[in-house]
Amino acid sequence: MGEVGQFVQIDPIIHIGLIKQEVIKMTTGFFIALACILVFDGVVMAFFAWAVQAPRFARYRIRTPDRQRISTVRKAVNIGLNGVLALSFFAFVFTYFSGSLIVDQHLSVAVPGVLVFGEVLAALMLYDFMYYFLHRGMHHPMFMKHVHGVHHYVRFPTSAESIFLHPVENLAGLGLLCLAIAIVGPISPVSFLLVFFIHHVVNILVHSNLVLPHPVFKLFNFWALKHDIHHGKHLNRNYASIFPFWDQMFGTDA
Repeated sequence: MGEVGQFVQIDPIIHIGLIKQEVIKMTTGFFIALACILVFDGVVMAFFAWAVQAPRFARYRIRTPDRQRISTVRKAVNIGLNGVLALSFFAFVFTYFSGSLIVDQHLSVAVPGVLVFGEVLAALMLYDFMYYFLHRGMHHPMFMKHVHGVHHYVRFPTSAESIFLHPVENLAGLGLLCLAIAIVGPISPVSFLLVFFIHHVVNILVHSNLVLPHPVFKLFNFWALKHDIHHGKHLNRNYASIFPFWDQMFGTDA
């Protein structure tokens, strides 16, 4: 009897310990995956930033600038600070609002593919819908002068300049992404990582200033051409980031 009583007494402690261990494992796996995505984004950004300047890719450029309007130092400082700001923002969100965004489950837990597809599609569509109006609002003369004009100072954008932004616009865009996920979610960790991955990669590719010949790049080329029109000929067109039908629906497609 004494042994049984002792077992019952320590069992809750063991149980709590196992729960803590699972949380630690989940957090570690999730953040390792997140770090891998950020490293991949950096590699993609660096490759396209190099490619747009490389002579061998010259024939694939959408446009070639006559001169650089932004100094290398200013560009590096802005991009670096915005990168730190984005990481700080997500650290804050994960600390205080992760339960509203992500289901508390181990990253290795099997999630139905249909559910993942639905969560990712819904979150990205809602985000892009809200971003359309944010972006369109940013073209109001007041916001263009003081906020969005920083990004549009880049007339011939490249992948590195995808995050050449005013900090207010940076936070607003990331805030909308998290808001869209919270409205749809909380979503599975796998779905969150896919949303994060797609959002960041698309943002890099639409600013690549390149149209590559292989069929696998057809969608990427479409995004890049659409956004180049927005930076070049028609500032008041092509506000959507991912789904062009928002511009088609509201009469701003070009």
